[in-house]
Amino acid sequence: MAEQLDGQHGFQMEIDYSIVSPSLTIEAMRDSGYKDTDHALAELIDNSVEAKSTLIEVIAVETPPDPSVPYSRAKVTQIAVIDDGHGMSLNVLRRALKFGDGTRRDRTQRGIGRFGVGLPQSSISQCKRVDVWTWTNGADNALHCYLDLHEINEDGVQVVPKPDPLPLPDQWWSISHNASAPSGTLVVWSELDRVRWSGGSKTLERTGELCGRIYRKFIVDKQQPVKIDTVLASVRPSTSDLLVEQERRTCLPNDPLYLMAPSATPPPFDDRPMFKEFNKRTWTIKVNGEVGEICVRCSMATVEAINEKKSSIVWPRPYAKAGEAPWGKHANRNKGVSIVRARRELEMSLAWVNNYEPEERWWSVEVEFDPILDEIFGVVNNKQHAHAFVDGAGFDQREVLEPGESFGDYRERLENTGNLRYHLLDVWIWIDYQITRMRKERRDLMRGTGKTRSHPDTGVQLEDSATDVINDQAEKGEIGESDKAPPVTPEEKQANIARSATQRRVPQETAEEWAYETVSKGRRVLLKAVDLGHRDAFFGVESVNDIIEIWLNDQHPVHKHLIEVLRSEADEEEQDPEILANRLRDAAFSLEMLLVAWARHEDKAPAGLRETMGDLRMDWGREARKFLEVIES
Repeated sequence: MAEQLDGQHGFQMEIDYSIVSPSLTIEAMRDSGYKDTDHALAELIDNSVEAKSTLIEVIAVETPPDPSVPYSRAKVTQIAVIDDGHGMSLNVLRRALKFGDGTRRDRTQRGIGRFGVGLPQSSISQCKRVDVWTWTNGADNALHCYLDLHEINEDGVQVVPKPDPLPLPDQWWSISHNASAPSGTLVVWSELDRVRWSGGSKTLERTGELCGRIYRKFIVDKQQPVKIDTVLASVRPSTSDLLVEQERRTCLPNDPLYLMAPSATPPPFDDRPMFKEFNKRTWTIKVNGEVGEICVRCSMATVEAINEKKSSIVWPRPYAKAGEAPWGKHANRNKGVSIVRARRELEMSLAWVNNYEPEERWWSVEVEFDPILDEIFGVVNNKQHAHAFVDGAGFDQREVLEPGESFGDYRERLENTGNLRYHLLDVWIWIDYQITRMRKERRDLMRGTGKTRSHPDTGVQLEDSATDVINDQAEKGEIGESDKAPPVTPEEKQANIARSATQRRVPQETAEEWAYETVSKGRRVLLKAVDLGHRDAFFGVESVNDIIEIWLNDQHPVHKHLIEVLRSEADEEEQDPEILANRLRDAAFSLEMLLVAWARHEDKAPAGLRETMGDLRMDWGREARKFLEVIES
């Protein structure tokens, strides 16, 4: 405050020159961006986890309906979190209610906390009063402190009250298992004015599911597991303060990778993994002399979860689609990329998800990183979002490269200008590639093995028919490069094919399976869809011994708009005729556009080359006629 002479009246008046008005600051902090009440509660649970709690109770207190009000229902009037952690001293308690003065702001310690605003900010985002009891020598010897928005806004209080000795109130003794713990902390929200909870059991079920996901790694920790209970309590009718426990649920791990078991996944996948691990990779990044790690894990549904006909597990009842089953609906609530910081989930991002595709629920990615990388990931102060990382979803280098600039040049440009996203480029690209592969493998599981192509009437596989044509040509003296290959043993041939496949980033197990199938059946052709690592050629050709390898580029639009369109994702008899007709029309359109592209390619070629290309077109057409005659015969 400062004094100034009033020119009109000649007396001194006080003027407040504070940069920010305390009351306006508090109101702004109330709109701090918590997604909902559950995520605000997670801030309190973070503190309990950091305090080495073994049991954390989340309690919702309901008051009974008002009989004088028509259609009145029970209403949640208090929300509390009570733990058996190590408690707080007087000074730590007072600081815990002060904005920006937390005790866990050192990110090199790899803890959950960071900004020191969790307890007060999350609390005032939901209510007008928060009370805290904490004890280190029994709850009878607890210290109490509070924040009250009425006092801040109306009375101008700007200092956290000094904590006073105050035993834990009787109502919490009546329902909490932690009240008798030698040490612990209780946080109570009252005067709830912004919570999304109107009442009770269903809300706690939702909270339990979210807590099970956010803290899944702590719940299954073998060294010090954390148990989280959600409790529904009501005021005992004969009293105004004692509570009665109505319902208690223990949170099970809710793993979006669906690799944990037992878990919160509905039966029959509550006691067995519903997904299989698809791939995993780790990056190490050095920041200001400290080393941080990024670990990305990918998983996708097993055939047991998505294809009842091929499942070895008896489903509780038949479903037209796996997505309509309880476990399918559960997976839909967990779809996306789970971003985990210090073993605690920040968010489940939908940035990589095609929301119009229900099949997106059948793959999952988890990105876990150390707090030392917060700035690189763009972690916000309420620990719900990593905006810098999420901004890279679907990263396309064609959109960022300057004319004549290579990808390496782009990376160097970012590093030289201090843009930290250069650390994440490889992570983004790798994740996009894994998601593409998982989507394709899921389609293969629904179709069958995804490894063979056969004539719809005869059932003869494409590779076998093509082999017959090639062998017949060789007998007639039409010799190609693969016909000149020196003989090798079947084992050597298999090893060479597998090596060629793994060079195209095909998993070793799959590559060996392709090689064995090709050699054991005497085939001269191997035709598979892979990522060729570039976007231009829609297929590649290579001879390995006497085998012609044809690699379809699944990153090329031809694959997406022609080949995949013609492959139904379910058995054809289950397909709607209109859907099949639309597929055929789309495929015909794509094929015609492909022919236009070749015609334009000839049109743009130099005069001398144009004639050669015309000859190649004729030769290819002549060869195509020979192979397609197999269908007519």
